[in-house]
Amino acid sequence: MGKPYSEDLQSSVVHAIESGHTYEETAELCGVSVSSISRFLTRWRSTGSVNPEKFGGYKGYALEGQRYRIGRWLDMRPDITLSELRARLAKENVAVSQTAIFRFLRHLGFTFKKKACTRPNKTGRT
Repeated sequence: MGKPYSEDLQSSVVHAIESGHTYEETAELCGVSVSSISRFLTRWRSTGSVNPEKFGGYKGYALEGQRYRIGRWLDMRPDITLSELRARLAKENVAVSQTAIFRFLRHLGFTFKKKACTRPNKTGRT
């Protein structure tokens, strides 16, 4: 994925269209595609700004707002499954996948290791 166009170029494209130039004329003048012009105008009309969206960097977790609720559930029932957590979150009108729950729990430092309370196998090891 390429880098976003500069804000100066985007604002000059928007001003050219608003001053009466056609999409094709503006595309030729500014050296951008017609579809890029359409995207710039859509962003300008919906947000009032030509600033591009965040590009790269850290992306937060969808469940960050549910951190304490999930922590309480895990304290009450440490052996709860991902599907049970997903069902509880659905009751709270939070729709996420099991994968998102797994990644969030891993981010919080929770593990899914089983306790070593099984019978020894044939070799005598536990």
